[in-house]
Amino acid sequence: MRRSLRKWWQEAEPWYSATGLANITMGTSSILIPLMIAQVLHYSVADLGVLSSLVSLVGVIGSLIWGRLSDAAHRRKPFIVMSFAGVSLGFAGIALAQSFTTVLLLNMMLNFFWVANAAVTILIVIENKEETRWEGKIGHLNQIGALGWVTGLVFGSLSLAAASRFIGESTAIRILFAILALGAAGASLLAVRFVPRTTPKFTQRRFRGRIVALGNFLVERGRFGPYHLYHRFNPRRLPALLWGEGGLRSETKRFLVATLLAFIAVGFFAVPVPLLLSQRFGLPSSTVFLYFVVLNSGVVLAYPLASRRIKRAGNKAVQQGALAVRLVLLVAASIYLTVSRAVPPTWVLASFFLAIGVTWSFFQLSGVALASRLAKPENRGQTLGLYNAIAGVGMIIAGATSGLLSEYIGYQATFAAAAVFIAASLLVLHRLPVPTRIVEEEVCCHPDKERNSLPQNGLSKAKSVSS
Repeated sequence: MRRSLRKWWQEAEPWYSATGLANITMGTSSILIPLMIAQVLHYSVADLGVLSSLVSLVGVIGSLIWGRLSDAAHRRKPFIVMSFAGVSLGFAGIALAQSFTTVLLLNMMLNFFWVANAAVTILIVIENKEETRWEGKIGHLNQIGALGWVTGLVFGSLSLAAASRFIGESTAIRILFAILALGAAGASLLAVRFVPRTTPKFTQRRFRGRIVALGNFLVERGRFGPYHLYHRFNPRRLPALLWGEGGLRSETKRFLVATLLAFIAVGFFAVPVPLLLSQRFGLPSSTVFLYFVVLNSGVVLAYPLASRRIKRAGNKAVQQGALAVRLVLLVAASIYLTVSRAVPPTWVLASFFLAIGVTWSFFQLSGVALASRLAKPENRGQTLGLYNAIAGVGMIIAGATSGLLSEYIGYQATFAAAAVFIAASLLVLHRLPVPTRIVEEEVCCHPDKERNSLPQNGLSKAKSVSS
């Protein structure tokens, strides 16, 4: 273990520090923004839903823009520097904001710039390293991002717990946003100092299942965007993909419908749950952070288990199992919220959030693999891009709707709606064929086998990649 950790540390590059620090700030903000809306500005969960939908929309648009802009500019580094600087300005503005509209606009702005980082960092790895090293380097970069995100949640919990005793929760939240602004500014300076300069170039590369999975498996809260969109979706190809002769197979389309339903369900849970904890249950903001630490810890801990389970049982079975467990959890939560006003015991809440995190790992790992497996080799990259776009669209649909349901009917209605969408997703998945088990599943965990195992016509160009 010690030798592995030492090797992991030695293989890190100086510019990873900028990405890690930026992810710490974004991890903290993922819960701090809902708390700002509820505890400082005293707005409702319906308003949070509107913010979620609009910010998710900006993220989807940004993911379609930044990769192409960096290609056109023939530069990568300035976009990362600009990304972190924009996030810093957004946090600084939110720290001083006095209205919901201001927080909404600033949050949209900072998320738009944050996507620039996600759209470029993977390209820097691809354009600076030999192809044989892409797998390890991209996985390493994603691990840095994951650790930064969880560290940010821990930092938010400890900071609010300590500061709230002396200056009050509202003031502590504003000060924490100011600290995040300084952190993002520091990430921008680190990017100026350490991010290498590259020239965009065409590089053929094969789909790598584990890279995509590592890039997407962590973040449940889709309104802040997947950590990396490894394949960019070109909207102009949508008609040809859906209806053209060389487009998507019928089973691929059915899977994407199931994916949309599943991500709408994710949104119905993820958007209102911070305010469920802080407003209805009356938990301190620091405790709200802790429960999301538990959730993300479940994601990280379950990742190797999910990978092994997929190899044994297959992607479809794992996807169905993960959604079925979530269905049970959400139905149970809805029933509890309907019949009781009491705050559940701590061990019950911790177990619930841990299970949600574990199921996310199983769901997302198997989902990315299914998207690749069900697609034609020549459409694989576009299918993965469409998979990510659908995830964003699901959060856009769920955001405002879940907020309104929570506000006017109750949180139990939101969880019940999430359960209904999961049940619908399971029905669609049930009709899908079981994908053929091929060597690609072993490639997930043994990248050295990849060169000789993947089909040669599953190629795309690095210029079309948006991390």
